[in-house]
Amino acid sequence: MNFLQQAFEQSLMAVGISRPNPAVGAVVVKDGIVVGKGHTQRPGNAHAEVMALRDAGELARGAAIYVTLEPCCHYGRTPPCTKAIIEAGIAEVYFAHADPNPLVRGKSRSILEEAGIKVYEGREACVKAVAPESWQDSTCDGGCKVLSGDLQNASEPQQEHDGEFLFHEIERFFEAYDYYVRNKATYVELKSAVSQDGYMGVVAEGGLHAPLKITGGAANCWNHELRAMSDAVLVGSGTLLADNPSLNVRYVRGNNPVKVVWAGHHVFTEKEVACLHAFETTSSEKLLCIVYTCVPQPEIQKIAVLTETNKAVEVVELNGSGFAECWKQMLADMAARGMHRLMVEPGAKLAAEIFKSGQWNRLDLWRSTDCSVDEALEKSGLEGLPYPELPETLVAHESFMAVADILTVYYK
Repeated sequence: MNFLQQAFEQSLMAVGISRPNPAVGAVVVKDGIVVGKGHTQRPGNAHAEVMALRDAGELARGAAIYVTLEPCCHYGRTPPCTKAIIEAGIAEVYFAHADPNPLVRGKSRSILEEAGIKVYEGREACVKAVAPESWQDSTCDGGCKVLSGDLQNASEPQQEHDGEFLFHEIERFFEAYDYYVRNKATYVELKSAVSQDGYMGVVAEGGLHAPLKITGGAANCWNHELRAMSDAVLVGSGTLLADNPSLNVRYVRGNNPVKVVWAGHHVFTEKEVACLHAFETTSSEKLLCIVYTCVPQPEIQKIAVLTETNKAVEVVELNGSGFAECWKQMLADMAARGMHRLMVEPGAKLAAEIFKSGQWNRLDLWRSTDCSVDEALEKSGLEGLPYPELPETLVAHESFMAVADILTVYYK
């Protein structure tokens, strides 16, 4: 068991709640037992450390606190978390990621150490956060962590390996927050899957696109982890009509991201709006779906009027002269809403447009090694839909394998 892993799982519960503040999780541990848990609340309310300390109560005295992000040390809407940690009598602090905010970065450690508290950060904190007596315990609570290390039969080198992997995972989680702080912009992450022969879908009769089952359960589980890490998940109108995806989080614990539809110049009909999962809503829900469009959407506006009180559905009309300008307007609107990470699950046309615009940050491309996918496509007599050509400036950063599927991570 890694206590920072538990803090990380808490942080996922803050995604979509804490923005524009970072989604942070914390746990308080005394004598090897978790006595307090918490995650960051809505702006103006308690941060993760304070929530965990409240949960622990008097048990926090002499305990250790494990937190995913460097504790804040300045007054904002709330008092500094370093102050709360010191006053609670915490003996040790472990934080995984340094805050890029210049008001915080590097300052918290000295404040805590001056108060006599031991502080561990980054990779060292992730390795030391492993509980050596609890190798056989599960930290997943029924969820799946596709790319995480396995703590079964762990040894000291295994402890270091798993701590390193957790550090990588948390760094990856805060990649979007770091970008948002430094650029005041939303981080755009594309996720796609292709068959061994490079197909991402099927061209059915009449030229209509249809989905193609490419990846297995492990890769699909990873996809839902990414959704849980994202403020919003976007699909184009073509993918929406072909796949009718729910765009919610399953298989893992976490909050559903805001659904975003890139309508472009497609005008959704009454029938389409009635049957598409993206537009399903109740009057009690808050922001659920944003439709960015270049043309009026009267049928979707009817839903927006019905949910006006809670703004469950919003239509945002863009006035750019082309895709790149409209995409830029959309990203500016999302940044203004405090959204750190936008996950995009594009079809072939939208992926090509995004690549051409250059307005994206990361591409997660799954490739199946299962030849039966292409064999089934060939037997069907249907034409495969090829994935668009990758930009020449792409750099492969790392690769992982999940059963028969290989994930390659690219950056510009």
